[in-house]
Amino acid sequence: MLRHVEQILNDTPEVEGFSRRTGARLALAIAEANTGDFLVKLKRKRDRNTEAVIEELRAKCNEAEPAVSFEFPGVLGDLIGDLTWSPKPVEIKIFSTDTALLKQKAEEVAKTIEAIPGVVDVEDGLVVAGPSMRLKADLAVAARIGMTPRMLGTEIQSTMLGTISSYVLQGDRTYNVRVLSAPESHLREQTLATMPIHSRTGAKLTVRDAAQIEHEPGLLEMHREDLRQLVAVSARFEGVDLGHGMTTLKQELAKSVTLPPEATIEFGGLYQQQQESFRNLTFVLIAALVLVYVVLILEFRTFLAPLAIWMGALLALVGVVGGLWITGTTLNIVSILGAIIAMGIVHKNGILMFDYVEHMRAQGLPLKEAMVQSGRRRLRPVLMTSLTALLGLL
Repeated sequence: MLRHVEQILNDTPEVEGFSRRTGARLALAIAEANTGDFLVKLKRKRDRNTEAVIEELRAKCNEAEPAVSFEFPGVLGDLIGDLTWSPKPVEIKIFSTDTALLKQKAEEVAKTIEAIPGVVDVEDGLVVAGPSMRLKADLAVAARIGMTPRMLGTEIQSTMLGTISSYVLQGDRTYNVRVLSAPESHLREQTLATMPIHSRTGAKLTVRDAAQIEHEPGLLEMHREDLRQLVAVSARFEGVDLGHGMTTLKQELAKSVTLPPEATIEFGGLYQQQQESFRNLTFVLIAALVLVYVVLILEFRTFLAPLAIWMGALLALVGVVGGLWITGTTLNIVSILGAIIAMGIVHKNGILMFDYVEHMRAQGLPLKEAMVQSGRRRLRPVLMTSLTALLGLL
């Protein structure tokens, strides 16, 4: 299957090179043998942007290997997601103690959000372990040959996995010598049933004679959060910002998915991290405004002047919102940090100008003339510091 993906990457003109890792990835946890990743490097000079190339690769890979689940994260975003334990922008966590209900609702949620424009790389979070075979010992046969079920299990395990019978010393290292049967003798059910067993009494029989082979279906891999059982449906947005995408997603889920009282839905992933960051930054902004106002009161020994500077900083938010609207930038963590920095610059400029106004008034100038003189004398340092901060941010 991965050979087909390699061929698709080789046929894509924008791809400069790639590497494949099977059974490994950039995540912090150990990956299973049925997972892996491709690290793809695109050419610097290309006709299409990254999003267009990813869209084409996603369509071709899903068409060539429909049984494989693909996702196309950026390297930096993937690493940040792993460090914050938020592998995807969207995680819809369904909590319930009913495993059958979790499976049903996870599939329902995945089908609902998959139909939303801009939602890609949808995974229902249902990981089913492979089917297995269980050997149930025949107690009567085991007693007749002088063995217990534990002894039978040990005998079969030694035959399949081997036992360490000796060791070899080579230089300053010792290497174990493991004796085991040929893999062909137990890889299939037919050969496993005829695998010989030697009892302590010298009796010889097969696995079929001493145990009953039972088949067990694959079990759903379950995860827990705060001791609550859950299934997490995950997805990404393409061509849609996180805020608008989540608003549309919540509306569709409210119309299409109905949960019983014992089940709940929570939204995690990078969206949850963003909401927590917004709340923290809002608290920091309010705390900073209050502390700055207190410091200004202590500095100027009056309430009115600090209030004027403080209100000027609040009015700076109008310019921030206008700038975001003109440039088409969404309100995110970076823009909120920029707003906080802009308010800090306005505070600093206000302190510079008001301090000079107070200096001119102390020399006997009227308030209006003192303000004009402050604007003239402080224009250069205000522009210098503001432009320095702007260029530093860029």
